[in-house]
Amino acid sequence: MSWIQLFRIFVAISVVAAVIYTAIHTANQLAESKFDFSNVNLIWWGIAVAVYIGAMSLSWLFWHRALHALGQVASLKRTLLAFFASQLGKYVPGKAMVVVIRTDMVRGDQVRTAPAAASVFNETLTWLFVGSAIGCLLIMIQFRDQTMLLISAGILTLIAGGLTCPPVFKQIAKRLSVAKGRNAKQILDGLNMPTMATGWLLMSIGWCLNGFSLWLVIYGMGDSGITMGDYPLTLACVCLATVAGFVSLLPGGIGVRELVMIPLLGARFGSVTAVVAAVVIRLVWLSAELLTSGIIYVSSKKK
Repeated sequence: MSWIQLFRIFVAISVVAAVIYTAIHTANQLAESKFDFSNVNLIWWGIAVAVYIGAMSLSWLFWHRALHALGQVASLKRTLLAFFASQLGKYVPGKAMVVVIRTDMVRGDQVRTAPAAASVFNETLTWLFVGSAIGCLLIMIQFRDQTMLLISAGILTLIAGGLTCPPVFKQIAKRLSVAKGRNAKQILDGLNMPTMATGWLLMSIGWCLNGFSLWLVIYGMGDSGITMGDYPLTLACVCLATVAGFVSLLPGGIGVRELVMIPLLGARFGSVTAVVAAVVIRLVWLSAELLTSGIIYVSSKKK
């Protein structure tokens, strides 16, 4: 057995262990909440799963575009499998597993390792930039008392936005030897402002879908009293909580997301609803990631 095969086995075991831990931790939190689930409409939670899958699909489309912009040729099917399979890697401490899994699955004769990894970093930082920017805007409009969240989101917006700015990213890519040979300039020029603008648009829609998935979770709880007027609140929650969870480097941002969501939701819906919503949205997103990864993997093996 080669070292690469051993490494892939290690990655698989790490991901499975991390996902199981996250699921158990989430189930324990739900049990401790003492929430009455008799009024829950699971149909709305199922729709929330579908909405989140839609949001992930938009991120995949941009990553596929970014990969090709860097001169790498991979089919939609190949990038689709690599993208959704890599989502489970974020439940492993450190966040690097997402890059490792996706790069390993997509590289080949027409996809080199360095550009593939660079495209993953670019997609991730673009996702963080857009989420932080939306979070900052919503805090300034509706949640001005959340000073620390505003400062944190503002700093991350500047960092992620700066690193993905085409001139800056091009210089970083040069230093990391992402592009080599006669086509180096053409490859680096591919990730230009129009390409990034496409990413900003797709990611913005994706974040809006994420906010709607949380809205659906709360709506499905029955007597929460949520209205469409509360949508800016749910959007702000998912943006700020997800970004904070990513920065924490904890597996899936576990604990940190809830720390951000619960106070914001609690002020509007009460502590019990806030706790359950923060926990269930994690379960909804994890279910979506497991479902998509499983379906895509099985379908790819049948062909």
